[in-house]
Amino acid sequence: MEFAEHNNNIIIKVPVTAEPLNAATIKQGLQDAGFGRCFLLQNQLENLLVEYQQLQQKVKALTLAERAKVLSYPLAEKRAAQLSFELSDDKMTAWAIITAAWGGNPISANELVKAAQQFGIIFGFNKEQIIQLVQQASRAEPGSRLKIDIAQGRPVKDGKNSWFEPLIPDMVRRRNQPLVESEAKADLRDFGAIPSVAKGQPLMRRHPPTAGEAGVDVTGVITAPTPGVAIEWQLADGVELSPENADILLAAKDGLPRAIDNGATVDDVFTVKNVDLASGHIIFKGSVVINGNVISGMKVVAGGNVFVKGVMEGALIEAGGDITVMGSIIGHQLNNPGAAEAEYSTVLKAAGDIHCNIAQYSAFNCQGELQANKYLMHCQVEAERVTAGTPDKLTGKVVGGHYLLGQTLHCGQLGSPSSGVVFVKLNRRLNPLFEQQETIRAQLAPIRVLMDEIKQRIDKQKKLLAGQVDETLKRLEQEFEDQKQLAKTLINEVRELEEQRLQIVPQLHVKVSQQLFSAVEFQFGKEIIRSRREYGPSLVAVQDGHPAINPL
Repeated sequence: MEFAEHNNNIIIKVPVTAEPLNAATIKQGLQDAGFGRCFLLQNQLENLLVEYQQLQQKVKALTLAERAKVLSYPLAEKRAAQLSFELSDDKMTAWAIITAAWGGNPISANELVKAAQQFGIIFGFNKEQIIQLVQQASRAEPGSRLKIDIAQGRPVKDGKNSWFEPLIPDMVRRRNQPLVESEAKADLRDFGAIPSVAKGQPLMRRHPPTAGEAGVDVTGVITAPTPGVAIEWQLADGVELSPENADILLAAKDGLPRAIDNGATVDDVFTVKNVDLASGHIIFKGSVVINGNVISGMKVVAGGNVFVKGVMEGALIEAGGDITVMGSIIGHQLNNPGAAEAEYSTVLKAAGDIHCNIAQYSAFNCQGELQANKYLMHCQVEAERVTAGTPDKLTGKVVGGHYLLGQTLHCGQLGSPSSGVVFVKLNRRLNPLFEQQETIRAQLAPIRVLMDEIKQRIDKQKKLLAGQVDETLKRLEQEFEDQKQLAKTLINEVRELEEQRLQIVPQLHVKVSQQLFSAVEFQFGKEIIRSRREYGPSLVAVQDGHPAINPL
């Protein structure tokens, strides 16, 4: 048998003999002749075999000339590679699909780009991806489909609002580490000077808003960004704008700097050695620095920050800013340990963060983060976040206690083999949403009852009037519509609260870097999960709608 190419068709010529002929022999011959990658015309192959077999049956009766009969059929054909394109719904991604050639010409990178441009793809080409696709398609099995993204749009980047840069780092969070005097020497009692400023010293810089960066999809359509908004200074006590630069905030007096939203303030500073019977309770509108201890039963109430270099055993520290205790916080439980709500001798409340080394049997309430470098033992905590350990070494321990948190708990060890249950409720931001939803649902119930009553009265009035309309019917229908609109408004409020809840839940988690013991109860919303055994490093978060404990 012989094979020849003519106009992309592969022609077979085979003489009729007494030798049998089958499809496998023909395919092998096609392969041997170098046309194995061409598209096989199956119907032509079948017709060839049928005619060959018919003539073969008569071969002995044929004349010499007839015996030399040669069958000629177009058996296969060369087909060039096929190319198509797809766009994502937002037109930010473009894919090229190549159907590998049947012995015909492959698609080159230049051909692909030109075809893409004709299709409307003009931006964001990925040269490496295009080359990879055409190379893979040239080696792929004939007729196989290969798909790869060849272009990516540029997402729009909205402008940033004005932002405020503290020029005194410790104004935001004071360093809580000992001063290292040399590689071999450190004074574990000296945490450095408490930050203070002099009049005229720069406190904060305001950076201007940015215009943003326009987005472009793969078809070249440009999306304009939303420019950032200029945010004005919040000028609190003790600060003023620089006369040379309105984006620089200066201290207007000596004192203790403290960052606030969109600005800063300079607090007056009250310094005392110890808070004890000799000093009495401390109530001061500015910041308070205590170089020693706060002894049992004493109170400190400050409008700014509170720094305690020694031990806190007092009854209360309440601050309008942050609270930092360099020593231990030591309290005890006042009521029966089995009581529903524990009462403690030592309470700390802060509008900002609370930092300490060690705390036991104490109550904490802060709007920001509670950080304990070493451990928290049997404490009652309400905070946005709790961290037991240092930022670079998460090895602190949380043993016993109740925690109502708005976002996260990070620690090295959570729970203990013999110290009872730890209750961790990540509901601080969820509970108000649940309460609002319940309140709204309580308002909806009587509205629905009233709507049913009005509907019954409308139906009764229509029967009495036999299709006519009077003022009473109009009034009832208007009242029904008013109640319906009110119900819709309340239902939409419930849905908006539910959307807020769904946005908060993914942010909630507990991260344990070393060991999670049994008898730790976690609550996410209304769902509760409890550790039943000991775990290694773990992450507790909502997964597929339910809280789960997974290894880190």
